Amino acid sequence: MSVGIDIAACVSVASGVRAISASGQPVACAASDGTNGVLQVVHLSLVDSSATASDFDYAQAAGFFALAFTMVVGVWMVSASAGAILDFIRRV
Repeated sequence: MSVGIDIAACVSVASGVRAISASGQPVACAASDGTNGVLQVVHLSLVDSSATASDFDYAQAAGFFALAFTMVVGVWMVSASAGAILDFIRRV
């Protein structure tokens, strides 16, 4: 599976890469010293080279979610308890 995008890059000897456009619109291609650059189109792609691409593991994702949710609730309970103790000390 290969997913990619074509980008246009203005390359100049004096300044390197000057401007990039991912939308396909024309790019003003001039270096900072006034010389003209060369517009080049480059194809960037993400390639999955593994022969056995695994599916999404819902059980593992559920475990991560349960751990994160438990941590958030636990921190909330500790902070609520600490707030109650500080409120009690302030009233006494």
